[in-house]
Amino acid sequence: MAESLPVPIFNDLSEIYPSREAVLREGQRWNDLSKSFKTAYGDEPAFIIRAPGRVNILGEHIDYSLFPVLPAAIEQDILMALRPRSGTKRVRLANVLLKFKATSFEMTHQPSERGWHVDFVSPKDGGGWDNYLKVALQEGLEEFFKSGVDRNGKEPIGMDLLVSGTVPPGSGLSSSAAFVVASSIVFLVANGLTEGVSKGDVVGMAMASEHRMGLRTGGMDQAASALCVSNAIIHLSFYPSLKPVPLPLPSSLAVCIINSVATHALTTGAPEQYNLRVVECIIATRLLCHAWGLDQTPRLKGKVGDEGRIWLREALDLWEGGKGLSEVELYEKALGEVDRVLGNGYKGTQGWTREDMLAASGMEEAAFRETFLEFLEIRATYFHLHRRLKHALEESLRVSKFSALCRSIEPSSSTSESDPILKQLGDLITQSHASCKDVYECTCDETDQLQQLCLAQGALGARQTGGGWGGAVIALLPVSQVEGFLKRIKGSYEAYKSLTEEGVEQAAFATLPGSGAGIYQIQGSTIS
Repeated sequence: MAESLPVPIFNDLSEIYPSREAVLREGQRWNDLSKSFKTAYGDEPAFIIRAPGRVNILGEHIDYSLFPVLPAAIEQDILMALRPRSGTKRVRLANVLLKFKATSFEMTHQPSERGWHVDFVSPKDGGGWDNYLKVALQEGLEEFFKSGVDRNGKEPIGMDLLVSGTVPPGSGLSSSAAFVVASSIVFLVANGLTEGVSKGDVVGMAMASEHRMGLRTGGMDQAASALCVSNAIIHLSFYPSLKPVPLPLPSSLAVCIINSVATHALTTGAPEQYNLRVVECIIATRLLCHAWGLDQTPRLKGKVGDEGRIWLREALDLWEGGKGLSEVELYEKALGEVDRVLGNGYKGTQGWTREDMLAASGMEEAAFRETFLEFLEIRATYFHLHRRLKHALEESLRVSKFSALCRSIEPSSSTSESDPILKQLGDLITQSHASCKDVYECTCDETDQLQQLCLAQGALGARQTGGGWGGAVIALLPVSQVEGFLKRIKGSYEAYKSLTEEGVEQAAFATLPGSGAGIYQIQGSTIS
């Protein structure tokens, strides 16, 4: 299984990028990065760590409820040129783009003050780009050097880093997840800790790191960056365990990514947006569990805090597991229960107050507050529980249908552009956007307008992709129509008129599913 494999070591760029054009283009960038590293630090890098961005084809805002999703790695990525520095715990970090300020900091161990410090400043307190590295280092230090030294008695060492990124920040293509995945691998490589560490372990490190940033991500972004393979999307399951399964896309179907240029900042907007949706989902799940009597089972009885939270996919298994229902049958049955328990009366339209939720939870107030309202920083008067679970289940049904269509494709066969399967896949994508807009309420005016423009210009299906409230739109269309489609989009989308020609080219492009994260070892270097 891919999640149990070690992080790969690449020897050639053709192992990383899926097309000859990409290899030629990226080869120049990698060479420039190495030269810039030597200019900045006086020596060549020993390694280049690479982690790609991702596009989520389908399955929006359901990974943290433990439902399967369908991401793919993209060609755009984060590169980190690295040279470990023994004899010091100082980290020097710079970016090829000067707008990202260079910095340096010390990794210090203070047992009396709960372990390691890396000078982390959260985004809400004005922390900058370097903090995505710092949270990954902190996670690694506390996992592998908890007492100040590792299992072999060695202390962590410092490093010089130079970053080059082509994933547009705030575009919904997971630039932050790619940065944190790369940073997690950087920590392992610099300290000679890669042996026995799997891709799945890196995903876990990266998820925990982003949680330190105050964002409760579900794991899709980090898993896609670490686990994806070239020329395939992955069916990524989280329950009962992490399981990536490659799926083919029709050979005649192209994936285009169009940046709305409406950037989103998930960490700063989290209390009213991303984190609020997470909390709405877990409270709604708790109310279902109480209605079903599951709060009297060993899994939930008397449990508070972390142990008292249960995610929807797990709850469904506790409710109907072992009864032989298919995935589709289970989700459809649950939809009826969501309507019955959460959708009646004013609460289904106006929303639930905190008092309403407490009364329907079967919990004491103090336990309810500790488990759900103090879990993450949130701001809300009404909680739209019915809408959130309705989206989660209907989106999961769309993922099931999309996956079944992809599995029906013979691996060695080619599909015609007139094959009805292309239109069916496109319809599911478009339905997803409608649900994100009207039910989950995580789109914005710019992405709504861009999605409609994509459909008007010939896309078979289009939707906002990523964490929401801005970012990019993904469009599916026949391969032969890509060039004309992108030309029309670039010429008609109003926000692109203020961009440079290079900026427009970077904002709207076709992509091929690429490989996941890995290590490029400069000749003569070893991981020790």
